[in-house]
Amino acid sequence: MATQQIRGLDDALKTLGKMNPVLRREAVKNLKNDVKPIVSAIKAGMPKAPLSNWVAPKQSSARRGRIEAGRSGAEGLPYWQHGKAKGGVRASVKKQGKRGMKGKQILISVRSTNGAAEAFDMAGKTTPGNRLDRSLNKKGYGNPSRLMWPTVERHKPQVVASIERSIVNMSSIINQELKLRGYTRGRPTGSPHFR
Repeated sequence: MATQQIRGLDDALKTLGKMNPVLRREAVKNLKNDVKPIVSAIKAGMPKAPLSNWVAPKQSSARRGRIEAGRSGAEGLPYWQHGKAKGGVRASVKKQGKRGMKGKQILISVRSTNGAAEAFDMAGKTTPGNRLDRSLNKKGYGNPSRLMWPTVERHKPQVVASIERSIVNMSSIINQELKLRGYTRGRPTGSPHFR
C-alpha cells in the first residue's frame, strides 16, 4: 500500500473536532475531494470486461437454478459487472492504528469494495501463475497490482500537495476560530492569569 505521512493532519482534525464538529466534517469532505483524482483515474482505467468469459449470465438462468447467482466458475469468483466494479472504488478518511506507531493516526485511503475488481487487480499476488493471473497477463494487463497501486503512485505528488493545502486551510480556520474566542498566540486575551 502506498503510504505518505503528512505532518499536522491529525492535530488539525482533532482541534477542529473539539472546536466545531461541523467544521471537522467539512474538512473530511475536503480531504476526500483531494483524493478524487486518484479515484477518478482508477474508475476510468477499469476495463469493460477484462476477460470475455468473465461476465454475468442472463438473470433467467440464475433464477432457474442452473447457475449460482452472483458467482462464476468453480472457484466462486464474483461476476464482472463494469458498473459495480467502478462504483466500488471509494475514498475514506478515518482514524486507525498502524503497526510500529503509538496511538491512532488519520488514514486517507482509496479502496475497492467490489470482489471482482479486487480479483482483477490482485489476482496472482499470493499464488503467482494461477489460472486467472495467467489469463490476465495474456490479455496484457500485467502483474498485480494491475490498476490501483500504479494509479496511486502516478497521482501521489498532486494529491499530497492538495492535502497539504487543505491542512493549511484547516490551520487558518482554527486560527480564525481562536481569534473569535479571544485567543492570541495560544493564550486568552484579557485574562490576568496568562500575562
